[in-house]
Amino acid sequence: MKRNDAKQVFDIPVFNTIFPFLLKRRSDSLVYHSFDLDVTNTLDYIRALNAEKPEFRMRFFYVFCAAIMRTMVERPELNRFIASKRYWQRDELSMNFVVKEEMTDEAPETSNPLYFKPEMTLMEYAKIMDDYINRSKEDSEDNSTDGLIKILLHVPYWAISSFVSILSVFEKIGKLPRFVRDADGLHTSVFISNLGSIGIDGPSPHHHLYEWGTTSLFITLGGLERVREYDDDGKPISCRYKVPVGFTVDERITSGFYFIKSIKHFQNLLENPQLLEQVPTLPPPVLTKKEYKKKLKEEKKLQKIEPGEKNS
Repeated sequence: MKRNDAKQVFDIPVFNTIFPFLLKRRSDSLVYHSFDLDVTNTLDYIRALNAEKPEFRMRFFYVFCAAIMRTMVERPELNRFIASKRYWQRDELSMNFVVKEEMTDEAPETSNPLYFKPEMTLMEYAKIMDDYINRSKEDSEDNSTDGLIKILLHVPYWAISSFVSILSVFEKIGKLPRFVRDADGLHTSVFISNLGSIGIDGPSPHHHLYEWGTTSLFITLGGLERVREYDDDGKPISCRYKVPVGFTVDERITSGFYFIKSIKHFQNLLENPQLLEQVPTLPPPVLTKKEYKKKLKEEKKLQKIEPGEKNS
């Protein structure tokens, strides 16, 4: 079986291969994780960078998203999804988030996927996001999602239902056209919701995953909080800045151990954003079925014990 957006992963631990049969939907497989990010060093880095390069204003959200994208490059199992009871490695590195034109109830929202190359560095990520946000605010009509829906609303409801049913078949077999995947925005590596930008206080709420599409990771970002640290006598000694974050992940795509290590890797990148200025070392591509079978044969040869070696 082949898809037009991913390659099948064969090199899966035996125990994990049963998960798609036991946990058939993403809603059966949701795992939530909340924590506070210490972003004091990140903000210091951004201030210094903006002072050095005033022609481009770096924002915390850009660094946050770049750190997420770099983590998915270097920890590629996060960029997987389950479809048709199989594991798939996404061909593209992509992200989706919502841009609100103005902070009013009536202001329109724009949501379109952004695509990146794995070898990109921080400034390249930032410029793509900055261009997209500025373009969205200048032209709120440039929204492929709304455009597709407006077209559908001109036809009878039964026709919409039939059209969606047809798309569901193409979605299931992995042959959904690119323009549809771009329009719905739920076929991306990750969906990020910057709730801090709309003034949310307190812990960042979790967002569910959608059954439609292939997005296996949803991240919510809360508002910036200033936290004072005190000594034993109650005197303030320092001030740290923290941001609450909520992760929702389809637990089937990787192990809990791999996910936690990936979170720590992400935290390290965010606390040391200068690492994002470097071009990453790309991991090897996923094994084809033929390559996977060859690997299994080689492992069996290594595990084979000669009779004379058994008692040694």
